[in-house]
Amino acid sequence: MVRFIFVFLLILSSIINIHAKTITFLHDEDIEVKFQDAVHPQILDYAPQFIYPTSTIFQLAESKFHFYRLSFSEKEYYLWMEDLSTDIEINLSSPEINSSNVKMISKSDWYSAKVDLNNSALEELNEIDLYYANALDSLKRLAQTDDQFRAEKNYNTIVWNSRSAKNLYNLAIEKFSYQFDEKWINFIPAYTQYWQLMYKLYYQNYHVNSFKGLNKKEIKSTIDTDFNNPESNLLVFEHFFREGLTVSELKENYEFLKSDLDLKQQNLAEALIQSQAVKEVSRIQKIDFLFGIDIDGSMESYFARDSSEKKHVLVFWSTWDSRMTTEFNLLADLKNKFKEQYNFIHICIDAYEIPDKTKSFIYQNRVGGFHLLPEQSNAFRKSNFRKDQKIRDFPFYVLTDNSGKVIETESVPLEISNRLESKLKHFSTKK
Repeated sequence: MVRFIFVFLLILSSIINIHAKTITFLHDEDIEVKFQDAVHPQILDYAPQFIYPTSTIFQLAESKFHFYRLSFSEKEYYLWMEDLSTDIEINLSSPEINSSNVKMISKSDWYSAKVDLNNSALEELNEIDLYYANALDSLKRLAQTDDQFRAEKNYNTIVWNSRSAKNLYNLAIEKFSYQFDEKWINFIPAYTQYWQLMYKLYYQNYHVNSFKGLNKKEIKSTIDTDFNNPESNLLVFEHFFREGLTVSELKENYEFLKSDLDLKQQNLAEALIQSQAVKEVSRIQKIDFLFGIDIDGSMESYFARDSSEKKHVLVFWSTWDSRMTTEFNLLADLKNKFKEQYNFIHICIDAYEIPDKTKSFIYQNRVGGFHLLPEQSNAFRKSNFRKDQKIRDFPFYVLTDNSGKVIETESVPLEISNRLESKLKHFSTKK
């Protein structure tokens, strides 16, 4: 495992051109420096070439535009560099740097609209980023305060239905539009976040069946038809490299799109694949099965023999739902995050049809935890628990206390909303 992560870091470092220049940060001892992509900091998190007690050295990637996020001592900055003909050295003891070649701006100043940049290119970038940051804030306020722009708001989470997603999307398209040079498209943090929201509204909540039954080429063609370039370029990338896809799916999508990706997108896609590979290797968990004639009896048997003090999450799912691969991939992160507070029990409602296929799916997707597999064809239909909780759509989540008493339910998939996570967090501290 340690060896795999080390190799991952080497691979991420290898994204950087061997002939590229270096940047050295001088600092006090015990200071950790994080050097990241400004738009995708959690994905393109560059590994340092060398770490010394009072300096950290990174190699710079070949790029049309050098704009990064820099973090140290619980402070965040944006770092811009223009002339890379020589190696660069920055002393972090006086971080407010404003020269013709290097500019280091605190993130708070960047979004205050008061910073003096003295550079036309950087001023344009800042203007575009501020525009879309304000647009995002406006849309989020509307969704928080106006019922016509949301379906529900509880547990600090917004959920949209088709109507409310359509309303918010149409308002965004009508109200917010900014023409700029396409060379900036992959270097504007708020612009990328804005179109990620548009993808969620348009394809995941409004036109939910846009890609049903389509192959990769047809999906890409649909997005290219629905939106103009460069927005379609961003949305294609968002769809084929969205959160929740497996390593195999990401690799297939990378090969499909590779010729259409620019250097920045290729680096980002490769980093996503490596990150997901590390996740999948680290999440191998024990898998237990309990077979029963019906669902209610199997659940009673499980709770009777469970001696832990943890709450439970019952996950009702079906093998015929094509979304479950993505759902279980996203659920794996929540399992790890809440493993001290909850046990996860998975109930496959149609396991009786092809038990071996169900087990194969569980092993293939590394769905760790406890699995209840009913053996009777009408087990789900006859279940009183199913009737009481009105379980009709899948996946369907039921939160219980340690005795099995229901305390909350959730029917919105993780790919669409993080409301399940909000509920898990809320009830994790309740006795």
